[in-house]
Amino acid sequence: MSCRWGAAISVLLALMFSSAHAEDATTTYRIKPQTRLKVTVVEWIRPTGDYKEWTPFNGEFVVTPQGMISLPLVGEIPVGDRLVSEVEAAIGEALQRKTGLAEVPIATVEVTRYPMVYVTGSVDRSGEYEFRPGLSVLQAVAMAGGRERRQIATGGYSEADQLRNMGELNRYQLLLKQLITRRSRLRSEAMGLRDMEVPEALQTSVAIDKQIVKNEDALFVARTEALQHHLDSLTELENLLKSEIEVLAEKQKVQERQVKIAEEELKMIAGLVSSKTLAKTRESSSERIVAELRAGLLDLVVSSMRAKQKLSETERDALTLKGQFITDARRDLQSVEVEIEDTKIRRDTLLQVLQITGTSLAKLDDLQAIELQPMEFWITPGNGPKQAARVTDMTLLQPGDVLDVRLGLSTDEQERTASIDGATD
Repeated sequence: MSCRWGAAISVLLALMFSSAHAEDATTTYRIKPQTRLKVTVVEWIRPTGDYKEWTPFNGEFVVTPQGMISLPLVGEIPVGDRLVSEVEAAIGEALQRKTGLAEVPIATVEVTRYPMVYVTGSVDRSGEYEFRPGLSVLQAVAMAGGRERRQIATGGYSEADQLRNMGELNRYQLLLKQLITRRSRLRSEAMGLRDMEVPEALQTSVAIDKQIVKNEDALFVARTEALQHHLDSLTELENLLKSEIEVLAEKQKVQERQVKIAEEELKMIAGLVSSKTLAKTRESSSERIVAELRAGLLDLVVSSMRAKQKLSETERDALTLKGQFITDARRDLQSVEVEIEDTKIRRDTLLQVLQITGTSLAKLDDLQAIELQPMEFWITPGNGPKQAARVTDMTLLQPGDVLDVRLGLSTDEQERTASIDGATD
């Protein structure tokens, strides 16, 4: 098979994969002016079974405002408001008519750049942004930097700065609650308490406070249960060693009695051997038995000493484990105390910043209650009727659409408006 065949197959496969990858995005997209299209044409040579790439026709083409693209030899082809598949078929048929080929050339069209959409109104960065299939109103607003950061006349202190500082202040307050609860947990561990003491400041019905306490209590239970599990294992080992020592002591007593009996028997046999009543070999056999019994007794003594040593090590390990647990808790407690003081300093510094920038401490509660005005979204189509329509944040945009972001009335303002309307009825 020729190199040209392999190269053509590679090109065709690449086209097929790229077309499949973009299928979901472009299948339902109708081409609009300013769309950039990448066109690739190949021909199936039936007699040889080869694919031939038409390089002069390959390239990228921008759709004109009249909805046309201009190809070599073929000329202008209308593509406006047509599907990609329809354009592919139109290019292939036009090439077949111009060249007189028996087979329709295979044309592949890929959208490489979509037209723009326009975002204006109460956003941070109004302007034009490239469209892509599936682009929602909310995504377009995010591309434009989100809602507008407005400036407040008093001292140039912006709403965004207020919210950012209040968010940071709330974060410090939350962190302090977490640290205080952790300190209480560590104190309970260091004191060896069975239950964690809950700080009075967190004995509330607030969901976040209850969750903080729940998390630390779960950690306290897990750590104390793990410690108790290790201690129980050591206690079980101590009991086993004590039982082993008792058994060895009983065996040692039995062995001592057997040694004593064997020695007395040896003494009697030695007397009989002296009187020529028994042979010398009988005395030697008895001496060997006595030696073996004494060696067995010595082994029992050594085993008992080892068991007692292991028991002593186990008791020491239990004490060390308890001591290490308390030491770790006290060390972590010191670190938490330092972190609490550092967080308090940061919080107090932030409060001073809020005061310096013109926000009095008396207004902090009001800042926490700030409710941003809800955003409204209005779309003016890029083609067709030029009347703006109100949509939701999940509405999909089309190329050329103009998205106008407006600020509506907040809940408080709506209530005030409703009360005014009710008073004038």
